[in-house]
Amino acid sequence: MKFLTVILLTIGISPLFAQEISLQTAFEKSYASEKSANYNEAAQALMQVYSEKSYELNLRLGYLKYMAGAYNDAIIFYRKAIQIMPYAIEPRLGYVYPAAALNKWDDVIIQYQAILKIDPKNSSVNYKLGVIYYNRKKYTQAYSLFEKVVNLYPFDYDGLLMYAWTNYRMGKLPQAKLLFKKVLLISPNDKSALEGLALIK
Repeated sequence: MKFLTVILLTIGISPLFAQEISLQTAFEKSYASEKSANYNEAAQALMQVYSEKSYELNLRLGYLKYMAGAYNDAIIFYRKAIQIMPYAIEPRLGYVYPAAALNKWDDVIIQYQAILKIDPKNSSVNYKLGVIYYNRKKYTQAYSLFEKVVNLYPFDYDGLLMYAWTNYRMGKLPQAKLLFKKVLLISPNDKSALEGLALIK
């Protein structure tokens, strides 16, 4: 290692700069392999320069392992990225995909809740977490999440529709009726909205 350092310094290249070049090259090779959908090869290019302390490497390896179908490995890399940058949202969003593929929905909920502590107004996460609670028939929790989505985006189709159905499930029929009608303004003859209105009548 000392010999290599001496050579690099002799030709005017610092070891740190050489390491940066090596990392850059590894990412370039990784992207090239990804274009051919060769995700394992893309991951291997990064493993040649892997460092547990690198947020960027762990994040990208999490993605590549997920795309390769190695869901447990993907989770491991995403966890490392989260540990390095605990307030970053992107590794938590990435973590959700392999966790969902493994039907680890409690883990998905944990990540969504963590994201909302960092970014309470994240409409996408509020909506997705609301859908999970709705499917689990936890309508009170779903209600508050869909309410946030609709307050942020009052004319959003998905948010309005799920908020309407949640109101209906909770017995808030006048509110549900009004919301279903708003959905029809966005999507005339929408089957789900019309079904909801028919149930209220």
